[in-house]
Amino acid sequence: MTMFATFVAFVLGVMTLTEAVNKLFKVENGTAKLVVSWVLSLSLAAAGFALQLGFFADCGTPDMWQGWVKAALVGIGCGLCANGLYDRNEMWQLLELIFGIFKKK
Repeated sequence: MTMFATFVAFVLGVMTLTEAVNKLFKVENGTAKLVVSWVLSLSLAAAGFALQLGFFADCGTPDMWQGWVKAALVGIGCGLCANGLYDRNEMWQLLELIFGIFKKK
């Protein structure tokens, strides 16, 4: 439950930051707004993983390629949610399924 809440908070943060960047740079084009959202979600996920912040620390250590894949998937999931393309619950279930592939047996 805490990982889901953290993911939702991450999505909210990306949405808020995206809106601030769009207002700051006066972005009006719909496609450009989507690009800003995707860039921010992926870059913040990469930064969170590199710095081992919050639930990104559960993805592994920065020297593991699997951790980078997990962080990228979280960034993609966040971008999808921030752009309203998928319901957060459905997206989280998909991420958990994909993360299950990388778990040690």
